[in-house]
Amino acid sequence: MIYLLLFIVLYALLILIGAISFNTEKADYLILLGCGLEKDNESLTMLRRVNRAVEYLNNNRDTKVIVSGGYTTNTEISEASVMKRLLLERNIAENRIIVEDRATNTIENIKYSYNFIEKNSKVVICSNEYHVFRAKLIASILGHRCKSISCISDISEFIKHIFIEEVALIYNIIKLIT
Repeated sequence: MIYLLLFIVLYALLILIGAISFNTEKADYLILLGCGLEKDNESLTMLRRVNRAVEYLNNNRDTKVIVSGGYTTNTEISEASVMKRLLLERNIAENRIIVEDRATNTIENIKYSYNFIEKNSKVVICSNEYHVFRAKLIASILGHRCKSISCISDISEFIKHIFIEEVALIYNIIKLIT
């Protein structure tokens, strides 16, 4: 039991360290990763990600944003279309927004988003602090270099997702290398 607790604590530290990214300014593209919807509407997690992306985009006026997320269970609308709407409501110009609405998981988010990205572009991924470590690792395994920015989750959300991210990380690594 003590080893499991130690593993969880070390993994949480690894996630937090992985969420730190320097020199993220002036990216060519920002990939805004989707997350679940609540009855075809944005979730609190999505709002946090979008607001963090807007902050970045307002400070980096030449950066294009790829909103990445498809149709999830029991939804009539894609995560990407909801994020696009939220960005437009926050005065991000439509010509800066690229919609990727096929992805249903983080691996697909990265794969499909990079189809829109020109080679040798500077890329920043935006997600929650507990998620960017895995997203950057997936990008790296797929042969892409990127930085990240993250939004801050409340403590209960962070603790809940630590366990989910541990399992997802192992699953994704196995899926990508086999």
